[in-house]
Amino acid sequence: MTMVTATPPAGIANAGTSDNRNVLLSVRDVRKVYGSREAVTRALDDVSFDISEGEFVGVMGPSGSGKSTLLNCISTIDTVTSGNIILSGLDITQLRSRQLSKFRRDDLGFIFQDANLLDTLTGFENIALALTIKGEKADAVRAKVDSTANMLGVTDVLQKYPRQMSGGQRQRVAAARAIVADPKLVLADEPTGALDSRNAAVLLETLEVLNAKLHATIMMVTHDAVAASYADRILFIKDGKLFNELRRGDDARTDFYQRILEVQAFLSGKQGDSPAVGFAPSHAVKPRN
Repeated sequence: MTMVTATPPAGIANAGTSDNRNVLLSVRDVRKVYGSREAVTRALDDVSFDISEGEFVGVMGPSGSGKSTLLNCISTIDTVTSGNIILSGLDITQLRSRQLSKFRRDDLGFIFQDANLLDTLTGFENIALALTIKGEKADAVRAKVDSTANMLGVTDVLQKYPRQMSGGQRQRVAAARAIVADPKLVLADEPTGALDSRNAAVLLETLEVLNAKLHATIMMVTHDAVAASYADRILFIKDGKLFNELRRGDDARTDFYQRILEVQAFLSGKQGDSPAVGFAPSHAVKPRN
């Protein structure tokens, strides 16, 4: 496996210098092209950015902008046409099939729009699956599952099957499964898309806990400005290119939300719209400490 050192990218708003922490993920000049010469679609067009260890980064953009393609390339579900994706010094674009399987198992955690729990397994067994695949001993599995479930507030559903859980409980169990094996990067694909506003808020606060208490590095693709307002930093993609970047800094969540809406309005050509339209008060739980 090839270990490399990434050079900082040129691009928008210092996208390659996320903060003073160590860089975990480096995306360099990534292109993804579909079609033939007569009908070429550039889903990703020279995209470059960094994500540091312990960051919570959101990726936003209109439908068809390339944000899901980007997530698929980082997760190795899809391959890049050109460019490099480097995680902890490992260029994952150079990995072969067996190496890719190990990479996904050991280095990535996934949270999908649908929880994707196995219906025939209990909550405990679903969470434990990530550890048993790695060959962890039974005592260690139980200790790690119990600790993670307690932190994420799903201890009471560990012995239930997915059909016996609410949508929010299923997503929190999925979050526990994603983090229990201590992956280097958690990828969340529209994680609140199938939830009502109350359960969405609970899940987003769960992601905050993963980030703040477990120092999980999270990259979340979302179309929802409320969900994005929980992140530290937002990368906006338009027509396959990085278009803009916002950093939350010391902003309260409600203030960051409005800044996000302003960029979304610009992207959609509706910058005259009120940024407050559609804000769900139940999501504005508290300013950032």
